[in-house]
Formats: sequence, C-alpha cells, structure tokens
Amino acid sequence: MGDPTQLDPSDRTPLKVLDGILAAHKPYKKDDCIPCGAVIKMGFFFDGFGRNRDHDDPSTSRYSNICRLWEAHRDMRDTRRQKMLNQFWYPFYYSGLGTELNKDAANNEIISAAVKTATAVGKSAANSAKSTAQKVVGVDKVLDLKNAPGKAAKSAALEALDEMSLRPVAKAYAELVAEAKKAPAKVGRVLTMAWDDRWVTRGKAAVRATLFDLKKNPLKAGWSVAKGVFVGVAMDSIPQVRDNAAVSSLFGTGVEDRLHAALKQFEAAYRDAKAKMSTVQRIEVSVFGADRGAVLARVFVNELVRRYKRRRDDDLAIEGDAIEIRFLGLLDAVSSIMAENKLLDFLPLVNMIKQNYGDRPLGVPQAVQKCVHFAAAHELRFYQRLDSLEKTRGDQYLYPGTSEDITGGAPEGSMGFRAELQRVALRDMLNEALMAGAAVDMMEDLSKYKPRTYDKFTLASPISDGKASYKLPDLIAAYRALVPRDKGLNFQAHMQVFLRWLAVRYQDPAFRASITAPAEQKLADWRALLAEKADTQQKLRIEHERLESLPESERSKPANRASFESLLARYKQLEARRQQDLIPTDEALARPVVHVWERIDRESADLVKRMSRQPELEARLKRVQSRDTSMDLPYDPDITGAAEGIVRQEMLTPEQVALVGAWQEGASGKKPLPPQVMALFDLLVHDTMLTSWHDHVLSSTLYFQTRATDTFGKSDLEKEAKQRVEDERNAQRVDELLREANKANTRAAAGS
Repeated sequence: MGDPTQLDPSDRTPLKVLDGILAAHKPYKKDDCIPCGAVIKMGFFFDGFGRNRDHDDPSTSRYSNICRLWEAHRDMRDTRRQKMLNQFWYPFYYSGLGTELNKDAANNEIISAAVKTATAVGKSAANSAKSTAQKVVGVDKVLDLKNAPGKAAKSAALEALDEMSLRPVAKAYAELVAEAKKAPAKVGRVLTMAWDDRWVTRGKAAVRATLFDLKKNPLKAGWSVAKGVFVGVAMDSIPQVRDNAAVSSLFGTGVEDRLHAALKQFEAAYRDAKAKMSTVQRIEVSVFGADRGAVLARVFVNELVRRYKRRRDDDLAIEGDAIEIRFLGLLDAVSSIMAENKLLDFLPLVNMIKQNYGDRPLGVPQAVQKCVHFAAAHELRFYQRLDSLEKTRGDQYLYPGTSEDITGGAPEGSMGFRAELQRVALRDMLNEALMAGAAVDMMEDLSKYKPRTYDKFTLASPISDGKASYKLPDLIAAYRALVPRDKGLNFQAHMQVFLRWLAVRYQDPAFRASITAPAEQKLADWRALLAEKADTQQKLRIEHERLESLPESERSKPANRASFESLLARYKQLEARRQQDLIPTDEALARPVVHVWERIDRESADLVKRMSRQPELEARLKRVQSRDTSMDLPYDPDITGAAEGIVRQEMLTPEQVALVGAWQEGASGKKPLPPQVMALFDLLVHDTMLTSWHDHVLSSTLYFQTRATDTFGKSDLEKEAKQRVEDERNAQRVDELLREANKANTRAAAGS
C-alpha cells in the first residue's frame, strides 16, 4: 500500500471504507492459504451507449467511468501476485452499445470465427439463418403441416394461423436469409461457432420479448414474433448492423453479442485458473454497468444465476466450485429510449423500434450480495429515462448533474463546462466496490502501482473560474448540506435547488449568452450551410442550362466548363458537410425553433400565473366535490366527475407547486444559495436543455418537472422466500435419496 500521508486528504481512503474492506474479508480466513486452493476474482464492466475504451482518449473526460473502474481492477499481470499465488484476478471490459465490440471480448480464446473463408461465411450465415429461424418460431413444422393429410390439420385452423402469424414470421425469416446472403465478403465474424448456435439463444429471447409484448397488445401477435426474430437475430448477428449507433439506439441490437462474450469469458477465466490450481476455494464476481450497459450488467447476473444455480438462487457453483456475486454497481441505468408508445407497436417497421428492454430479466437476484445504483438528479432528456431499482434489491443514490456527470464520457469543455464532476460518483463507486470485496485498488494502491489510473480518480486538483479557486469535495459538501446523500430517488429536492440557481442565472445577460452562444452558433452555421447549398444548387442549374444551350462542339471545352465544374465541386463539398453533421436535421429545422431562454420565460410566467390562481381553484374543487345539496337538481356522478377533472387540469400538482415556489425564491433573491453551490452549477453541472437546441425543442416541458423513470426490474421477495424453502426441501429430498442409494450400494457390495 502507498503511504497515505503522501496523498491529498481528499484522495485518502475514508476510515469507513477501510472498516468495510476488513469486514468483507473477515469471513475468509484462508485467502492466504495456498494449499487451500484458488480464490478467483472476476470483474465485468459494461460501458454506456456510444462509449468505447479502445476509441476514447484515456487522457480526457471522454474516457468513461466504467473504463476507469476497469483500469482499477487488478489483473494477472500484477506483480503483487508473486506473493499471493492463489489469487487470480480477471477484469473483462465490454464496449457500449452502438460501438464495435472490443476485440479482446469478441476474439477471446473461446469465441472464434465460424469458418475461415469469406465465401463459406456467407453460406454458413445463410444456412444457419434459415434453419435456426425456422427452428425458433416453428415455421418448419407449420410448412410440414400444409403437406399433411386433412386429418392432421383442419383447414380453418391453418387459415387462421396463416393470417395471424405464419405470413409475417415467414416473411421475417426470408428477409433474415436475404440479409445473411448480402453480408460483405470480409465480414470477419458473422456468427460464433456453429455448435454454440447463438441464433437459437437469441430466438428464445425473441420469444420472451413476444410474450412481454402480447401482455400489452394481444392483437399484434404476428408482427411481434416477426420483430423478435428479424431484429433480434439478423441485426444482432451482422456486426456492421449490430454495432451501428443509430441502429442500436432504435432496435436495441448488440446485447446478445456482449452477453454471449461475457459468459464465455467467465468460463474461460475459470478454466485458466483451474489449470494452474486444481483446487478452488471460490469464485467472486463483481459486475459494473453504466447507462444502457446497466441492462447488460443485470441480464448477465441473472444469467449466471440461471446457469449455475445449485440448491437455491443464492447457491451458485460451476462444477462444484462456489460462485459468489459480491457486487453489482450501476451508474445511471437507462433501459428505454422513450415513454412507451403503444401506437408504435401496430406500425410496420416503426414497430421494430426497441422502446425498452422490459422483456429482459432486469431484477437484482438474491445471489447479489450488494447492489448500488448512482443516478443523475438533473437529467431531463426524454430518451434518458432512469430505470429505477425501487421494486427490486439495491441501494439508490442521487447525484447532482445529468447522465454524463455520473457515467462519464462528456467531451472536455463540452457545452462550456468542465468534466470533473464525473469523478464524484466514480470515487464513491470505487469505495462501494472495495467494501463489497471487489478486486479493485484503493487510492493509496493506485498511487503506488497505477499512477496513470490514479490521475483519473483524483479529486485533489483545484477548480478555478478565473476569480476564485475551489476543491471539488468542498463544492459537493456544500450541496449535500442542502440535499443530503440519502437512499432513494428524491428528485424533487434536487430540482428545487437547481431551479433556485437557474432563476438567478436566468436574469444575468452575460451568463445567458455564454451558455447558449455555442449552440446557437452551431444552429446558425447549419442554416448558413443549407442556404449556401441552395444558392449553389440554383447557380449550378443556371450554369447547366447555359452549357446545354451551347453547340455540342463547344460544351466539352475547358473554358466553357470551368464555371460548371467549380460549382459542382462546391456543391458536393456542401452536401458532404451536410451529411456529416449529425446534430441538426432537415426535419428538426422545419419546426419553429424557440430560443431556450424564451421558453423558460414563457413557461415560468405561465406557471407563476397559475400558481396565483391555486387558492381559487382549490376552493372551487372543494365546492364541486361537496356539491350544493340545497338545490333540487338530481346528482349526476358523471357530470360531477367531469367538472372535478376540469378543475384539476387547471390546478398545479403539489410537485409543480414546490418547483414553482423554488423558482420564485431564486428569482426574488429571498433565499440565495451558498456561493459554493452556485459555483458547482456554474462550473460543473452539464445541462443539455440549456446548451442543446434540439434537446429543448424535443422536450414538451423544460425544468418544471422531475426526471422520468421506469421500473422494469422487479423482485417478489415473498415469492422468493417461499421458493427458497421449497428449493431447500427438494434439495434435502435429493440428499436423502442419495444417502439411501449409497447405503443400498454399500450393502450390495458387501453381499457380493
């Protein structure tokens, strides 16, 4: 361990964490006993959407918190193993959805290419696509039924099946075959090894998704199956499609490939350690996930439980060697791209949009000994809905900032802000993992053994705005004095503090200009680009008409074509620039774009006005609810209910009342925030609503709201407790039968 006195106080491991580390290791008295067997510690790190360790610059904030935690995990090259020969450390990283799967995950010693030649790849993919797609959905049996005698299948049933499910399913797998045949010659690896038949695995997942969808929309059975097979199997098996960011965002591709790689690497690490030390004390697993990587993290731990369950769900083993899932750490889990729109489910093609991952097992199983989830308190983008663990196991904590402030990955200086805030959640996650027994290094050890990684975790660097200098822990402490770090998702308290800050800065012209100028300039540049492109196109058309009017012998002369060729080259340059700019779009620009400050002004004024009418509306609601019985009019519950609904629609909700009140406090200056809290928001908290014109345009409401959440992960603790009792009872019966069988064998052997 490094000398703690050499570190800045903000980088020293807290005493609470040191106590937790000792407590985590106390039950294992034989860890340093080499003859007792191997202790295998594995870490699995699933990165957020669009993040890739091999592409992002590790010297910048673009390098995500998952990448940094992966670096902090010990590995087999660590020189400290020389004194701990029975310790085996394996960290495994998986790039985020929407990026190419990192090579060390895709090409480990277990997973390999199905065939060697490009031609064979295409043929293998097409054949496997056809056979497995039929196998998954049962199309092969249906096709055979059509040729069966009349007694085998009634025509009415066949017609119904034909109409409801066969046609879309058959169409789906036919398209799947066509896609496989069109795969590029140098695709590299379209499928994993044929014997593993991952397409069947994905097909089973498609069936799960189908059942999930049918509970909500029974009428769409056919398209549901087609979507599951075609999107889930075809798109997830062709790397160029699977790892495309836009495709992954809309269709949810890439999950199966990463899950498959993680399970294979788990087995590979076990085999590797087992080959070096035949006796194994236990296998300890720690899993980390960020953003949509949190989906993969939870699916992975659930799959470990399903595969290796022994007597109970919390009793896992591989070939008799115990598996412990010590830790599950999630950073701002997101499992959907939008609030579910059931209308989309009935539209061809649009139906294939992966609105969420609710068909996946996203609960936290009882085998997980410790689970924590750190979430962004000020994230309001509609496509960053938080997947809460409130209905399953796990301690949840809110942190100031938007999603990138928790997961990391925001470009340095993006939107005029720094990126140091991501280190707060990073350090807390490191400490939680240490206390759970994960094989990550504390700051003192990082300083000694991995100084470059230490630099990615340190909180000691001062933060300056040119006038004053701050320490990040001091800014966070000032914020926590207003909103304590308590368990749960109290978004309301965090948004009230944010609105008090925003109301002050809203009145500062210099601040307004500094925040929105870059985004507005980008929008202005885009409009100028389109205008120049249109002008060039018009000039090109005129020049083309001039050339056409010339005699044919004159058209090809360089002097006559020079102007046309110059305009054509310029037009192509402008079109290339238009296609490369991924932020603005023609559709978005067709909408009337309202300046973000104008929207804040309009929305705040409207809500403040409604706030002033709140007492009047509350009194009206009471009158409607009590109804005037002095009149001889008959009571009509429908009319009364409608009247009550109209009044409630005009009223603010209690949550809105609190948020508007916070805005008024900030705007009036009656309740100013501490300077350090103002500095925290001024310097560190990213806010895409202020700085990204397309995010604020697409949002129906700006700041007078709290973050939207989903609750896909669910655990029925009572049901699980009953199942544990039943599992134990069944296991005891098996033990008893085995004992009786052994006694019988012993008696038989003695008699012979």
